[in-house]
Amino acid sequence: MNKTITRLKYVFIGLFLLSSGGVLAYHAMWVWPKERCEARGGAWAGKWLKCATVYPIETLTRRPANVPPINGETDAPPAAAQSAVQPKK
Repeated sequence: MNKTITRLKYVFIGLFLLSSGGVLAYHAMWVWPKERCEARGGAWAGKWLKCATVYPIETLTRRPANVPPINGETDAPPAAAQSAVQPKK
C-alpha cells in the first residue's frame, strides 16, 4: 500500500508540474506579448502571434481626409438599400 501512495504522489506532482508549465508557456507566448502590443497601440494578430501597426488609409493612399468620393460616388445608394430590406411577398 505504501508503494501505491508513493507512486500516486509522483503522478500528481508530475501532473501539477506539467499543467503549471503549460499555463506559464501560454502566458509567455500569448497573453504577455498581446498586452505589450496593445499597450503601445498595436493590433495583435493572434493567428501569427505578431504585433502589427495600424495605418490609416489616408497614410497609404496619400489622400487627404474629408475629401468627397471620386466621381461623385456615394457610399450606398438609398434605393438599393431599401429594396434589399423589404421582404418578398
